[in-house]
Amino acid sequence: MKFKLPHFVWGLSIALVISLHGCTFGNSGQTLVVAIAASLTDVMAEIRTEFQTQYPDISIQFNTAASGTLQRQIEQQAPIDIFASAALEPVESLAQKGFVAAEAVQIFAENQLVLIQNYQSQPQLNRLEDLAGEDVKKIALGNPKTVPAGRYAANLLEKYPQLYQTLDQSQKLVFGENVRQVLTYVQNQSATAGFVYQTDIFQQPNLRVIESFAPELTGSILYAIAPIKVSPKQTQGQLFIDFILGQKGQAILQKYGFLPPRD
Repeated sequence: MKFKLPHFVWGLSIALVISLHGCTFGNSGQTLVVAIAASLTDVMAEIRTEFQTQYPDISIQFNTAASGTLQRQIEQQAPIDIFASAALEPVESLAQKGFVAAEAVQIFAENQLVLIQNYQSQPQLNRLEDLAGEDVKKIALGNPKTVPAGRYAANLLEKYPQLYQTLDQSQKLVFGENVRQVLTYVQNQSATAGFVYQTDIFQQPNLRVIESFAPELTGSILYAIAPIKVSPKQTQGQLFIDFILGQKGQAILQKYGFLPPRD
């Protein structure tokens, strides 16, 4: 499958980031622009609050999108200071291209892929194979080209080629721009089920997990963070990264269901 976005969409997103970045940096000189994967939206909001309690002179501004989209923005020189990705590959790719230092890349959390459903959706499903049922109209997942959760879901489905072929040929698969959009599809029942991270259903009482999937089936879901080489805010950026890796940051991540990075 081919997934393409018009060039003007990329350009518009870059222009917006540049505009916002220019405004905040001109005012305080202490604002960090942190590009974060959509699945980090809620947890990073709390981390920012705690960080700014400790460092009130440093403001944090988030640029939230799919990890692949953020990678492309950085490659197009959008003014971003730190990149927190829902996969290791986008950060490693930036390191290979010289946008981040390879030795500065750090894993700060892990996650798990789950198949979810709204409690009100019909039919109620019990396992992955139930997706092939005739009554299942749509299954949502992130665009594998840009959304790590979508790529992990594709990795999983490739382990079940007959099921994957059935879903593809019946045009049941609906692709979201990020995991938050997939979550919305399931919440409003536009999709019978969807693939998201286990952390995405935190405080979502109307959703249930049909099945959880081990890293052996999806690949390890590693969250990576690194400062951007050209950022003029290296000192402030490292303080924020250290906070995330430290005891307080890790406690907040685990509160939201993230797993600690393995040694």
